[in-house]
Amino acid sequence: MIELRQLRYLIAAADAGSFSRAARNINIKQATLSRHILEIEKRLGMALFDRKTRGATLTPNGRTYLRTAQRIVKEFEELNAWVWATNNGVAGKLTVGFYTSFSAGNLRATLSEFSHQFPEVKLSGFERDRDMLLAGIENGLLDIVIMIGDATYSGLASRSFWSERILVALPESHPLAGRQRVHWTDLTGERFLLTEQDPGPETRNMLLGKLGMPGYSPEIDMDDIRRDTVLSVIALGGHISIVAESALGIHVPGVVFREVHETNGHTRIGFSGYWREDNENPALRRFLEFVTARYSMPSVPGPQPPFQQPGKEPS
Repeated sequence: MIELRQLRYLIAAADAGSFSRAARNINIKQATLSRHILEIEKRLGMALFDRKTRGATLTPNGRTYLRTAQRIVKEFEELNAWVWATNNGVAGKLTVGFYTSFSAGNLRATLSEFSHQFPEVKLSGFERDRDMLLAGIENGLLDIVIMIGDATYSGLASRSFWSERILVALPESHPLAGRQRVHWTDLTGERFLLTEQDPGPETRNMLLGKLGMPGYSPEIDMDDIRRDTVLSVIALGGHISIVAESALGIHVPGVVFREVHETNGHTRIGFSGYWREDNENPALRRFLEFVTARYSMPSVPGPQPPFQQPGKEPS
């Protein structure tokens, strides 16, 4: 059996053209390198280096053997690097579920930057309503889902991620469209249009909380249509809608967006991530650490993946 390190010694000697120079390059004694190469030749029953010439000159058999040795060492190092990358979450697969707009905002920016930083991790998106996303985590289809709010679910770990501004979508002919700042009280008496799909029900609850009062409840129409269709209807007049900042990437002629303000600043809504506590996918851990660093949050509790680079066996 010829050891992998002996193949590396052979390659080093061939590259350097000298046993002494090769030994210095890989920081071992020349006698050690010479002994191992001689052992290879004895095991093969052929000379790989011509020792009659000055330096280390490969024989014809040596050149043939070198090509195979180089391929073996390269493939082993590639395999070793793949194992390290997979175990450390810098390669593999991560499936992310969501139900908010992907046209702009923090979700789009976060996934885009993560994909750029870890190109060997294959990202897959899954857009469904809250119930289906939670079922996807439970059955292992999804690694993590990102949703509005900060709820608690049995068997799931979670943490707050980021927040986005709340905007009102208005027809460009609406009187409020001329303002740069809109307050909740300005929306009293308006007719709202929301989608029945998530996050429509959550937005409805928010509207009831912000505008509802004794003797008055906001008029809210809930239709089974998509977010972009809601905005297309808004452009026709007669309705307004409430959206998160991520919807700014949806460009619909005739629709303008304005920030909704509280008395002490603009209104924001929080997003959280949810994942199974027993999910051991290293890419998930890497993603959680990436989000933690990006938004300067406290570290995620739990075991951390090793950071050592893929090593070679000792010489």
